[in-house]
Amino acid sequence: MKTKNLEKFTEQGYLVVKSALSEADLSPLVAVISEAVDTRATELYNTGTISNTYENLPFERRWYAILRACGRENEVFGWHTLVFSEALFDLITHPKVLDVLETLIGSDIQFNGDFWVRPKLPNEKLTTLPWHQDSAYMPDTENDTHLTVWLPLVDVKPENGALQFLPGSHKSGLQTYHRVPGETFAVPVLPPTSSDSEIDTLEMQKGDLLVFNNLVFHRSLVNQSNIIRWSTDFRFSRTGTSLNGLWHEAIACPARVRESRKCPTSWQTWRTQWEVSAHKDRFL
Repeated sequence: MKTKNLEKFTEQGYLVVKSALSEADLSPLVAVISEAVDTRATELYNTGTISNTYENLPFERRWYAILRACGRENEVFGWHTLVFSEALFDLITHPKVLDVLETLIGSDIQFNGDFWVRPKLPNEKLTTLPWHQDSAYMPDTENDTHLTVWLPLVDVKPENGALQFLPGSHKSGLQTYHRVPGETFAVPVLPPTSSDSEIDTLEMQKGDLLVFNNLVFHRSLVNQSNIIRWSTDFRFSRTGTSLNGLWHEAIACPARVRESRKCPTSWQTWRTQWEVSAHKDRFL
């Protein structure tokens, strides 16, 4: 299985591992997100901005209902400070996550410090990026392997914003990017050409794990459903890979060492790194 995973990842530039995580593995982070939603709903209710906190709605619907009620359904952002928690740390350094990464880059693994929880809202277009490579937005990373782990927190289908990949597109290296009117992020000067038959649309279930290379072309579809496509993602590389200049470098940490195959970083240590960085206004 390890060899097959490595071969598939090397050929395609990405890998989906089905049922890699259990409900119990994901539920602590979902609880953190739900608590953040509840706190914000209570604040809006107490100020009279909304007349209903929608506490009876399920996880995948509540935040969007709140945003619609206060006229902010176009409020688009990735959640960072809001979800910083021990539950997040435990998921980033979860042995099941690191076991997958070990098959691809070995057992000396560092967390790059970059994490997000993303609520992809219905019919929201700003986060529906065109074809792109992550290294276009991470300076000086194109010559090293940086892996993104992407975990859906709800089932993902084409109608609620599935990710799409161009298999093997990482082999051509980093393309040249520029900014054009109407696009939120820089886009490739020469967008990749492909037929529908070459595009891999990833239908995933909660508990599946996706890992992909920093040079593989990918995008996500518009969420045409009436639920939020919640997901979380974080980035890793081999220990010793330069992180110089990456925005979240200050909270990078060792995630696994070869000798013990354990995470040498504790939650307390990581929290201290975060607090020092926050004090410097890096993440506030």
